[in-house]
Amino acid sequence: MEDDRYLIARFRAGEVEAFDRLMDLHMDRVYRVAWQALHDHEESLDATQEVFIRLHGALPRLGEVNSLAAWLYRVCVNHCIDRKRRPGRETRTLSEEEWETLRGPEHSEPEWSTEQAELGVVIRSAVGELPKQQRAAFILRHYEHLSLVEIAEALGCCEGTVKCHLSRATSALRDKLRERGIPIVTDGGK
Repeated sequence: MEDDRYLIARFRAGEVEAFDRLMDLHMDRVYRVAWQALHDHEESLDATQEVFIRLHGALPRLGEVNSLAAWLYRVCVNHCIDRKRRPGRETRTLSEEEWETLRGPEHSEPEWSTEQAELGVVIRSAVGELPKQQRAAFILRHYEHLSLVEIAEALGCCEGTVKCHLSRATSALRDKLRERGIPIVTDGGK
């Protein structure tokens, strides 16, 4: 966060390279949020670019930012929702290779990787069926590892609402996974 404040101050002072550094720091995370919402590489790239265009225009007049990441996520989520509302937008399913790229390095054991890939397909499908606010909160919490405060700022709601979205999303996912025959282990089941 200190890096963000420093770079924002440098950009406002006329140092153009500071904006490039801000983009470097946040580009991958913004892209992942767009990807989770849009499930299309080209649209996710376009959405990511649009978010940074908006940031560039907003920085000179933007007040104190507690969390630039949360601001970027909020703009990204809202932009992706708008993109999905466009008439004639086609959705496509991600290939396993694309998901593996997003997940990062593969685990070294082939059996584990296969099981995780199969489970990942089921979980991604179930997450994709959640209502948009629950899905956004779940993705920001469990894929982007944001705090409740950051998610609330990103979604433009209070922490209590985020907790409610996360609770409902978790409950809905648990039900969907049980329907598909996936055993669910809870803290009480350990």
